[in-house]
Amino acid sequence: MRGRTRALVWAVTVGVSAGACAGAPKALTHMTAADVVGDWTSDCGSTLTVAPDRTFTVRDLPVDYALVSGSVKRLAAGHGTWYLFAGVEGVAPQTFDLKIGEEFYSLDYVREGNATGLRTDLGDPDDNRWCEFSRRPRG
Repeated sequence: MRGRTRALVWAVTVGVSAGACAGAPKALTHMTAADVVGDWTSDCGSTLTVAPDRTFTVRDLPVDYALVSGSVKRLAAGHGTWYLFAGVEGVAPQTFDLKIGEEFYSLDYVREGNATGLRTDLGDPDDNRWCEFSRRPRG
């Protein structure tokens, strides 16, 4: 039994280390509603409006990626409820989760200079294809 446990611990450690080296987002500590409420745009053409009442509206959110064709399936528009997932230390990072109907979409928090950004992967996270959101300045 000890041999299996050691092998499992080693496999998880290697997997987490490989993910960290492959451009995985760095976890940010203790994100709050103030960190996400507002208007966001992405480098892939999506917009996200996050309201303080835990609702949101999104347009053109990438929800699937076809590796062979390189095409991105997008959600034309959606409205739903958002959640702050606290993460599990050493296992899963904090995420910003969007629920539209029965579907959940998770975005990772990333640091952009002194600001916080949001990022979702396009396909396999190990391939380093991302759609990154930054907060739109109020005008």
